[in-house]
Amino acid sequence: MKKYSFIFAALAVIAAGCAKEDNIAESQDITAEEASSVVFTAGIDTKAHIEGTAVNWDASDAITVWNGTAAAEFTTTDSGATATFTTAAAFASAASYVALYPADAGASFSAGSVSTTLPEAQTAAAGTFDPAANLAVASSTTTALAFSNLVSYLKFTVPAGMDDLTSVSFKGNAGEKVAGAATVNVGTKALTATGSETATLSGTFTEGETYYIAIAPQRFATGYTVTVVRGGGSYDMVSNADVTFARSESRNIGNVWDGKTVAVLSGAAVASPTKMTKVEGEDGKIQFDEVFTYRGALSAGALNINAAYTGTAIQGGITIPADGNYHVMYNETSGRLRVYSQEMYVDFLRSNEHGASVAPWKMLRNIDPDTVDDTAPNYTLVDYDGNLTGARCDLTNFTASNDDYKYKGTGGNDRNMPSYYADDEEWTKGALYDGLQILHATGADSDELSITISGLSASDKYDFRLVGARFNASAAARKTQYVLVGATTSEPQYVFQGWKPANTAAMATYNFMSVHKVDFDGITPDSEGKVVIKVKGVDTGTRADAHLNALRIAKVVYSKN
Repeated sequence: MKKYSFIFAALAVIAAGCAKEDNIAESQDITAEEASSVVFTAGIDTKAHIEGTAVNWDASDAITVWNGTAAAEFTTTDSGATATFTTAAAFASAASYVALYPADAGASFSAGSVSTTLPEAQTAAAGTFDPAANLAVASSTTTALAFSNLVSYLKFTVPAGMDDLTSVSFKGNAGEKVAGAATVNVGTKALTATGSETATLSGTFTEGETYYIAIAPQRFATGYTVTVVRGGGSYDMVSNADVTFARSESRNIGNVWDGKTVAVLSGAAVASPTKMTKVEGEDGKIQFDEVFTYRGALSAGALNINAAYTGTAIQGGITIPADGNYHVMYNETSGRLRVYSQEMYVDFLRSNEHGASVAPWKMLRNIDPDTVDDTAPNYTLVDYDGNLTGARCDLTNFTASNDDYKYKGTGGNDRNMPSYYADDEEWTKGALYDGLQILHATGADSDELSITISGLSASDKYDFRLVGARFNASAAARKTQYVLVGATTSEPQYVFQGWKPANTAAMATYNFMSVHKVDFDGITPDSEGKVVIKVKGVDTGTRADAHLNALRIAKVVYSKN
């Protein structure tokens, strides 16, 4: 039985995601002595590579090759940049070839598509991937083949103290298929998984080493979860970011979480080092690309924040007054740090007719569940814990006799929707329904109405977050302008408030914080302790309505970035 040899030369390898897959070497001349063999050379992007580091062939490597009528497995005894693959099977020359790495006896090729398997269970190898999961494909009408990598990678590092790590798993938050049975479009090099929602890397892990999990490239619109399993238990690292894992690229999440320390508060402000938990407040889970947050009492003195699982630690020099509870937040991505001593979450809900506000959001202090006194619309605000603050919210303009300037709901919709965490705190989706509104037809901007917040400290700064939404309205049909006036006047900010979910499921997953909120940071009240919120509807050519559904006011003790 004749042997047909495929010779692959791994040429210069460039950075992942930048391979020129059309750079295929010319076929070599075949001498009389070699006439019984088919000789192939491979060009750039041979087999695979990680971030600019060449991956050589191993003596145990095998590939599957199709010639249009048959398939055969080819193996090599070589190691290095160049390897010769041979087979003892009958295999004829053909007008075109398709090849798959690694060899897969269960794979098939038909109509430009390869059916294969991306292993759900992968074996850990320090500094690289599991070769069995590093799928690559090549095709050519000549005796030149260029292998192209098909998968994407999650990259992570094992920190000190985790010698008992046993596995790390990846899954999409929306149940996307990431491994198992899969198909490959040979022409586009697109790999689509249809089998498993999870890819798991298991084995022996070494502290300080980097590892890779291979997954099917795709977009994860609602983020993904990395589950860490070790002797001490199982822990989830959750990302809610809209991210795309591209083919032949890796996403580095840094150190995997040890399930214990995320970040630490220390110094004179606390009696002993205090763990900062994530905003979910759930044991065994962190949002690793969001915000570290801590709520609780801090005594007077210096506060150090040592973010152990970020690239840069923030240390020292923050003076905390001894006058109550605090909210400490640190965004590991932006380096943004805030310490708040007073937070007021205002849900502009007229009554309980559509369900109660979701904590920590509260209706204005003196609104009766069934009635509203529109003749005395000066409401006292409470803090996160429900304590009176002395701050007041005057809504006189929104309770006027004009029906277009009303403090009322926008429809009889269920407010008891699930809350969720975004940026640094819990947000109630009920705020999408009811609130302050200015109704105005197209043709010109609406009147500008004011909300006055009084009783603030004229010597302090406050962060304001405003939420504007209009249920069952087209996304760009309504646009609200907000301006804050304190010691100075802010630049205007805008929200397109319309949202129209396709169904109940879409309603439950809608991330309105990505669209319907604006932030005004470091606002100083005027000399009387007042900040005026000016609200105006901007003419879009459809409507000129304005809405304000919810408001967060937070007194800033310390800020950075």
